[in-house]
Amino acid sequence: MQTKSKVEEFHEYLPLVRTLFNPGMRDRHWLQVSEVVGFDLHPSDDMCLSHLVHMNLGVHILKFDSISEVASREYLLEKALAKMQDEWDPVRLMCFILQTR
Repeated sequence: MQTKSKVEEFHEYLPLVRTLFNPGMRDRHWLQVSEVVGFDLHPSDDMCLSHLVHMNLGVHILKFDSISEVASREYLLEKALAKMQDEWDPVRLMCFILQTR
């Protein structure tokens, strides 16, 4: 039963994990998060869920969700653009100028 209660407790924090540990979050998104919380909050090597929980960041989850959703969409676009650039990089297009006589 102890494991079940720990899992249930962790489940409560999944929205915070999903939003703030989003791989699409960039500096511009972290600036928005910092504005929401009222202090500088950026990812660091010592950032962990327990620190975020102790900062009571869960109260801002709706705003974080909005920021994270935008970050996710931008991230997908970045990946799609990078893929297109990789696919088109080896292609050389030649322009022909047709002259009519």
